[in-house]
Amino acid sequence: SGQVTIIISEVQMTSYLTYKFESQPNAILHNPQVFLRNNQIQIYGTARSGYLEATARVVMAPAINDEGKLYLELVSADFGPLPAPDGLREAVTAVISEAYTGSLGPAATGFRLQTIIVAEGYMLLIGAIR
Repeated sequence: SGQVTIIISEVQMTSYLTYKFESQPNAILHNPQVFLRNNQIQIYGTARSGYLEATARVVMAPAINDEGKLYLELVSADFGPLPAPDGLREAVTAVISEAYTGSLGPAATGFRLQTIIVAEGYMLLIGAIR
């Protein structure tokens, strides 16, 4: 039918983020934990920036752009009691975007996302191959 459904769990997203951040020599986020709830991706972890270390929280809402591609809208980001530094927000957003596009590989160019649902520990992506 050309329709494709991808289901990603919290465990899979947490594992992927752990792998990606561990492979970066100057990773900002350590020990990430992902929660997929209420149409939001909530990421918790330990963030390091210079000599500062604190618990970090990044909350993003996935959306679909006019081209049928996933983009992540930052809802909030905290670094301990302070707003998160721009570097942390950008790094986490980039890694999650890469997790999605990397999962589809070469088919991503012909894939048009139609629906995203984030609830009860899973992210469901439904689209069609053009």
